[in-house]
Amino acid sequence: MKEVENYTIQELQEAIDGMDQEKYPEKYIEIQSELSRKKVKVQELNDRIVKLSGVTPLQRTMDEGQNTFTFKRCFLACCCSIGLLWLLLGILGFFGFGTIIANGEQVHGISALVSAVLGGGISCLIFGFMVWLGEKVLRIFEGA
Repeated sequence: MKEVENYTIQELQEAIDGMDQEKYPEKYIEIQSELSRKKVKVQELNDRIVKLSGVTPLQRTMDEGQNTFTFKRCFLACCCSIGLLWLLLGILGFFGFGTIIANGEQVHGISALVSAVLGGGISCLIFGFMVWLGEKVLRIFEGA
């Protein structure tokens, strides 16, 4: 059996929750004091992190989680800009404007709308991939 000092905070908390306090009062007190000691140590370490970096560990993980640069986010950003432009051109083509050309001919109606959505999707994939790849290469050069 492991010594009480070797257990994690979660394991100690689970032991306290599942223990009969009246049946084992000495063991309960020992585990409770070890849990308190570990929580104080964690608080001291968090205070040192805040003192050194100015940001709490929770804030740091939240900030990092919100600003990760993924292909999905890059593709969605392209859809919000380039994709909307293609959609607007498709809607104009649907109403008879000569904004969409497919196979060398102007298309109108539903075929203009479908062509614009496909063209926009392909454009967003290509540009999103190019920007995502460029960001990865830039990180390599910044790290060197």
